[in-house]
Parts: sequence; structure tokens; C-alpha cells
Amino acid sequence: MGNPEYLEINDCLLQELERRGQRKQLPPRGEISLASNDYLHLSRHPRLIERAAEELQRSGTGATGSRLLSGNHPLNRDLEIAIASFKNGPSALVFTTGYQANVSAIGALSGLVELLYSDALNHASLIDGIRLSRLETEIFPHNDIDWIKQDLERRLQKQGKLPRFMVVTESLFSMEGDLSPLPDFLQLVRDWNGLLLVDEAHATGTLGPRGRGGFEHAGQTWEPERVILTGTFSKALGGLGGFVVCHPDYRELLLSRGRGFVYSTALPPSVLASNLEAVRLLEEDSEIVKGLRDRVTKVRDRLNAGDSPSPILPIRGELGKMKSFREHLLESALWAPLVYPPTVPEGSERIRISVTLGWEENWIDRITEAFHKERDLKAG
Repeated sequence: MGNPEYLEINDCLLQELERRGQRKQLPPRGEISLASNDYLHLSRHPRLIERAAEELQRSGTGATGSRLLSGNHPLNRDLEIAIASFKNGPSALVFTTGYQANVSAIGALSGLVELLYSDALNHASLIDGIRLSRLETEIFPHNDIDWIKQDLERRLQKQGKLPRFMVVTESLFSMEGDLSPLPDFLQLVRDWNGLLLVDEAHATGTLGPRGRGGFEHAGQTWEPERVILTGTFSKALGGLGGFVVCHPDYRELLLSRGRGFVYSTALPPSVLASNLEAVRLLEEDSEIVKGLRDRVTKVRDRLNAGDSPSPILPIRGELGKMKSFREHLLESALWAPLVYPPTVPEGSERIRISVTLGWEENWIDRITEAFHKERDLKAG
């Protein structure tokens, strides 16, 4: 016998989400999405497809178990060595998703520290990892290093000692499209004896001359004793899965305490193979990254969006004008998402487009035309 009470409550919850503009819908079929994170268009690269197909025939469709049981295919270790080298780090651990990598890294490393500092605009996977850690957490204003310093000074004066702490941030923010001042954060944790965890999900393959990420873009080396990098193969690298690049001792801790690693089935060998091929491709050919950088510059010039290297372009303005802009795009079968809270802060709705090497030239013309039809819209 069914219980309609639960369905009635469910309906009320959906209505409340609708009222707040937070009810999610899948994008329409048939339109070309301008929100893809496949920045380098590697998901369609012949080398990756061929390598995945070869491994699919050789090893089958699934990993059959977690890495600690039956799923520890040799390609896992090959990929870890490759991504660690690509990121100029000493070791790495591969996860099934980038979300798992973030949640697991924060959870495992939480035993090292007493206090977390989290950027106000951090991704939900970082926020969830922090919540699950149950550690004392301070949310600092976006990219505001001085705020952290002042809080540490206050704690030192009050308690007579500094807490063991970790700063959690992103190198390239997924909704703002802006960059973190990584050299300043690195200096902060050096001066105050802390750790720094940086999510490189959107920076890997997009920032730096060879696409190695935020630290390469800043011309800065990083110290694995103090810095932990997380990231994903599912954006610019065109595949699936997450990674943590870190000191070998931290990797050992993740192996035992990273619950997303311990209790999840490993990546299929075919996915590992295509991920590895993507990393090797970028090691061999920096022109791919330069091609994206040139395209980003062109689009930003057309939309008066500044000279940032970020391929992520938020478009802001009055809500009606943003909806009208989106309708103009749909007339050309181009689809761009309008992002509402809680994905972004209250009152900061925006259309998010991301420039990729898969864009055709006439798409740029259509976007430019639609953008300039609506006055007072701002990009970047």
C-alpha cells in the first residue's frame, strides 16, 4: 500500500525549489552546449579514442572492484606517475571522480590539522569534504588572504599559540572564472606554518604555457610538504576520474583514510588508458594549450571581457536581459545555462559559457551578435 504523505511532502519540496529558482532541469536535446568543460576538445581526439578502444578490447568494460581488492590495474600506477610528473609533484593517487578526490583528500588530511580556512566561492565538493571532516572551519571572503592573516593573529594573541591549519581554495574558480593568488597563499602557509590544498580541476590543461595549472601560470614552484593539489581528468583532459598530487607520505595516508578511494570501484582500464594518453599528449605538444589560449583571447576581445587566460566567461546583468541573450542563442541552436543560487551566491545569477577548442568560428560570431543586442550585459 502506497503512502501519499511522502509524495505530498516531495511535491512541497519541489514547489519550494521552483519558487526560489533552484529546481534543476536537464539541458535540452539537440542544441549545442556552450557550457562544456572539454576545453581542449580532447574527448574527441583520435589518439584518446583509439587507445581507449584498444584497452576496452583487451581488458573489458569494468574495473571489477576497488583498487584495494580486484581493481588495481597496472594502468592506475602508470597514470599516477604521469600526472604527478605533469604537475611537477612527487606522487599521486587516482580516484574514480574529481568529487571523490576532493572529499577524500580533505577527510584524510583532516587528522593533520585543527582548523580549516575555506574560500567563500569554493566548489561544492570541497565544501562537502569540509563539512564531513567536522573540523572547525572559517569561511574567508573570496581570495582575501589578509582576512586569514588577521584571524591567525587574533588566535595567536588569544591562545598564545597557532593552530595547525589548512587553507582550501581553487586555482581557477568554476563559476567566477577568476584566478587564485597562489604565490600569496603559498607564502601565507610558509609564514604561518600551515598546509594549502588547491583544487586544479579547471586549471589543469588550461593555465600555464604547457597547461600544468595555476602554479605554472604563476611561475611558481610548490612544496609537497605544504601543498596538496587535487584535480580531474574529466575537463580539459577529456576523460573521467580525479587525482591528488602530493607528498608520498600524504599519499599513504590517503590510501588508508580516503574513504572515496577505499570504498569505490576503480576506473575502467579503458578510461585509465585514455586519461594517460591525454597527459602524454600535453607533455608532447604545448601547441594544443596555446590554441586554447588564442581562442580565449579572441572571444574575450569580442565580448570586451578583459585579458584573463581563463576560458570560463560568466555573463552578468539584469535577469531579463540575460534570459533574452539566452533566447537569442537558442535561435542559433546554441545553449548556455543560466546559473542560480545556491550554485552561485544570492543575487549573482549569471550565464556561464566556457570557451573550448571544439567551438566553430561561426559560433563566436553568433555569441558576439547576441551579446551586443542586449545592452548592459558584462562578460568576464
